[in-house]
Amino acid sequence: MRRLTATCALVALTAGSLITSGLAQSPRQHAGQGNAVLELFTSQGCSSCPPADALLGRLADRPGLLVLSYSVDYWDYLGWHDTLGSAANSERQREYARERGDGRVYTPQMVVDGVSHVNGSDENAIKLALEAAESKLAAAKVPVAIRAEGDTLVIDIGAAPEQSDKRAGTVWLAIAKEVQKVSITRGENHGREISYHHPVRELTPIGMWKGEAMTLRLPIKDLKTMGGDCVIALVQVESAGPILGAAEYERL
Repeated sequence: MRRLTATCALVALTAGSLITSGLAQSPRQHAGQGNAVLELFTSQGCSSCPPADALLGRLADRPGLLVLSYSVDYWDYLGWHDTLGSAANSERQREYARERGDGRVYTPQMVVDGVSHVNGSDENAIKLALEAAESKLAAAKVPVAIRAEGDTLVIDIGAAPEQSDKRAGTVWLAIAKEVQKVSITRGENHGREISYHHPVRELTPIGMWKGEAMTLRLPIKDLKTMGGDCVIALVQVESAGPILGAAEYERL
């Protein structure tokens, strides 16, 4: 497991041509309510990461789990430039570390529902972290649903539960690939072909949720230009706090 502790300026993200609309009726109960989110910070230049990458693929098939993979760029000096890596991915990991206050930045690192982190290749630790997050956030989860209406992607977000003390958050849209295979020819993983599940190509804030039901409308044609074939919407406290709701839309 590789570790790195560092800080840098927050990467500015823009919403581009994404459009928001007004309030809507709260969506009915659906698969998007109660989803837990696993975010794996990985690197093609990290020899400890392939088992975590493979585990993420298995976890992606489990009901109630949404997974995202972020390739970081800070191991590129080891002899292989990560073809999926970006400074924005590295900064999201650092922001989580700042929010937690522990400064822990390493690969493979799994962040669970925005509230804790564990070694991304330790399935038992992930299971325990999921159980702890579920207990911590049980009273705060909100329903999220994504659907298409013609050439528009519609994201419905429900109201905060009456008992919840979390009534504000950022709505993030992650543009990702379902699966992307990479053949690595140099560095610690040279000679290997690794499959990355839901590697994030773009993570953009598209709105602010204020505890009430709302709907966001996005032009699908613009989303298709961002390098992915699926999207995941996250409702998160600020930019690196607990994730209160999430939903996925496959095959843009």
